[in-house]
Amino acid sequence: MKPLSQAVTRLERSAIRYILDRAARFPDAIHLEIGQPDFPPPPHVIEAAVRAAREEYTGYTANAGMLPLREAVTVKLARENGIHASPDHVVITIGAMEAVFASMAVLLDPGDEILLPDPGYGNFTMAARLVHARPVFYPALADEAFIPDLEALETLVTPRTKALFINSPCNPTGAVYPEDVLRACLDFCRRHDLYLVSDETYDRFVFEGKHYSPAAWDDEGRVISIFTTSKTYAMTGWRVGYAVMNRDIAAAMTKIQEPIVSCVNTIAQHAATAALLGPQDCVQEMLAEYRRRRDLAVELAKAHNLRVSYPQGAFYMLVDISSQPLDSLTFSCRLLDAEHVAVAPGRSFGVLADRYVRISLCASPAALEAGLPRLARFLHESSLGIPAANALGRMSA
Repeated sequence: MKPLSQAVTRLERSAIRYILDRAARFPDAIHLEIGQPDFPPPPHVIEAAVRAAREEYTGYTANAGMLPLREAVTVKLARENGIHASPDHVVITIGAMEAVFASMAVLLDPGDEILLPDPGYGNFTMAARLVHARPVFYPALADEAFIPDLEALETLVTPRTKALFINSPCNPTGAVYPEDVLRACLDFCRRHDLYLVSDETYDRFVFEGKHYSPAAWDDEGRVISIFTTSKTYAMTGWRVGYAVMNRDIAAAMTKIQEPIVSCVNTIAQHAATAALLGPQDCVQEMLAEYRRRRDLAVELAKAHNLRVSYPQGAFYMLVDISSQPLDSLTFSCRLLDAEHVAVAPGRSFGVLADRYVRISLCASPAALEAGLPRLARFLHESSLGIPAANALGRMSA
């Protein structure tokens, strides 16, 4: 038979999923690899879903999503992000990831280039390659608190560059970009006539500083902002994300919803409406708990001579494994086999990220307390006999 699409066959499978599958061999595995909130969805969200299943309309909705949900999104955007939009600027998607893919599909032609962060979420790269675009990676280095290198960005622009992609709060680094950096990113896009795609999945989970949405300063309609209910309301499996953009891009994205997904699950849309308009104390409770886990993980890292990123937001932390000779996937596999601790290999997040592994603060305090010392022990034993203090230095913050 004729071969499958090269755009698909050439994609590397996520190393995180590889580790997750491998960890199934170990019933006692400590899972630090997956960004899966361990909270239940808020009760009012579940009640809205049950009521919708029993009493509300459950057939197809408009491709862009139910009007009440899009109206609820505009309320949330004004309340939390300083973005003032109407429902026809909003498209409801199957989680944030479909919004990422759809944004690239409407912006990029084959051969166009999109600037992506390294470290950055690996699915961004996969989405770009699926639409036959060329991902070009800009550095966000530990020495600069994992903030985008704006000077490096200037050197990467070519006539084929179409968009800049940013992610704050960031997966996997936990960096929260300051206002001046985000304004500089928008100015960069204006100078080079680029679109700015802003993934703000973790906008409600900021431990220090403040989250800013570049679309609040956009008077040209060049910003696409992406959000989700998945992490904010512990609704990962409900698959409701949303994006806000200018009317022309929204119309284009709505058009491609039909052949991709038709529409988001109707019951989940009712639930998401309740999430956005209902009580928000549940979000603050989760934020406080993630902050406690962040502080615990940082203290454990200090106690065991681990160099780590200092997450200001989201719920991830990078651990520097560069003192040992293995690539991050091999290291993660051997750590799992030896210590039954599952972590996300840094290679999932870019070339520069291969010197790290990522741990998730969605893990329980007990899992962090058990897993981080094991990770430290394995790392130190793998570090070519170099004493831990010399090999790792002080913790980076």
